[in-house]
Amino acid sequence: MGVSAKGRRRIQYQGQNFVWWVAPDSDDCDRIYLNIVSEDKSIVLAYRVNGESFRIISKGRRLHGEKTSGKWQLCKIPFREPLMVVTPKDVVQIIAWAVDGKGEQG
Repeated sequence: MGVSAKGRRRIQYQGQNFVWWVAPDSDDCDRIYLNIVSEDKSIVLAYRVNGESFRIISKGRRLHGEKTSGKWQLCKIPFREPLMVVTPKDVVQIIAWAVDGKGEQG
């Protein structure tokens, strides 16, 4: 079963479909998060926007082309500065970093 794309943006990277959206997280005092999920849910990422955070949370079963334990992992973001505004270009860069480790390291 895939991830719901209703009201969310779609993006493709290397033939793999992803859905992304920016929304408050009720589990974290409604702080704003960028969420990126692959169609098969193997890659699940959350990043706190506008929080001066240098960490992204990986919640999926794959990261950098490798299998993971499936437990949440905190990873350094692939940017020199925290994101204040999210663009599709930023999303592609995060996906490239998550899929195959490519992308700028900050």
